[in-house]
Amino acid sequence: MKRFLTLMLAALIALSLVSCGNGDSVGNTHGDAAVNAEEYSMDELLSEMGVGWNLGNTLDAPEGETAWYQPVTTHEMIDKIHELGFNTIRIPTSWGLHTSGAPDYVIDEDWMDRVEEVVNYALDNDMFVILNSHHDNDFYYPSKSHEDETYNYIEKIWAQIAERFKDYDQHLIFQSMNEPRLTNTQYEWWVDYNNTDCLDALKIISNCNQRFVDIVRAAGGRNPERYLLLGVYCGSGYYALQDPYKLPTDSAEGKLLISVHAYTPYDLAMNGDRMDIKTFDAAARGSIDDVIDKNYEKFGKNGVGVIIDEMGITNKSNPYDRQDWATYFVAKAKSRGQVCVWWDNGNVAPGSEAFGLFDRVNLEVYGESKSAYDGLMAGLVTPLDEIKSSRPE
Repeated sequence: MKRFLTLMLAALIALSLVSCGNGDSVGNTHGDAAVNAEEYSMDELLSEMGVGWNLGNTLDAPEGETAWYQPVTTHEMIDKIHELGFNTIRIPTSWGLHTSGAPDYVIDEDWMDRVEEVVNYALDNDMFVILNSHHDNDFYYPSKSHEDETYNYIEKIWAQIAERFKDYDQHLIFQSMNEPRLTNTQYEWWVDYNNTDCLDALKIISNCNQRFVDIVRAAGGRNPERYLLLGVYCGSGYYALQDPYKLPTDSAEGKLLISVHAYTPYDLAMNGDRMDIKTFDAAARGSIDDVIDKNYEKFGKNGVGVIIDEMGITNKSNPYDRQDWATYFVAKAKSRGQVCVWWDNGNVAPGSEAFGLFDRVNLEVYGESKSAYDGLMAGLVTPLDEIKSSRPE
């Protein structure tokens, strides 16, 4: 309760300090077409992105920034994230409830301004930013009965976002969708390749990605050469590996990235119902190897970048195992040219989905998550064959 009250007080204070116009930040030139744009090859991009952090449960809360009890994001907060060693920030953003509704889905100007303002906080630090459409699954529901509505939403939303940010350089990456899936069905989190609804969903998601790419490329400015991150069914690192999921055709060469979510192995990294499974062992390493290696073979070595834009290990009061998991995960991903972005939802209490890493009120790493943070940073600089356990001998 004390932490909850502190968060609420901080949110109220921060609200009084937030500017309210046009994405302004001090000396903002990020959207200035006259400023020379920085450009990166795929290898340069993935190397420079380093390790990343998600501003979770904030702009992605469908009803608004503080609806899920996170404080208002400040420039100082993002400055500190960068100071801690994160060079990439994913800004999950939900748009649907901040629009005029169907069929035009005109985005509220105040919401667009606020999103741009937070994007600029990160760009002021020369960070890379992933901006997406997050909890909008009701608007891009991948079923045959919703197909036309789904395509319309993707086209209307991304036409506006691409126009607003068209002169931003390659530090800004757009992500089409987050975890599109058949919600409220038995197939929400898994695909049956013998089921017509699942096959249709995979095709529709592929079509959404194609429309997303076409809309962004047509928006002009620097969008024709922007890096674009593609959504996959339920975010799984496996459901883009085979047909009927297909990559879009693209007028730009070598500018597509694939999204992977990997809380793996599930019973160790996420499942709070199995608090007895808390040891990072050879089997856990094998699980990490499997998803990273398979995406490398399918995409990475064929010119499609892989960004593991959500990953993390829940708190089971097992600090050494969390540290070793994070170290190995980041080092393994880096060995395959892949980028890791930790999911931070602000929750640190032991149990399911306790991925809180950064205390946004006190602007410091949570004590409960210090080991996981240390692991992330160690993995960035430690070769796989030099990793040692953090557990005292």
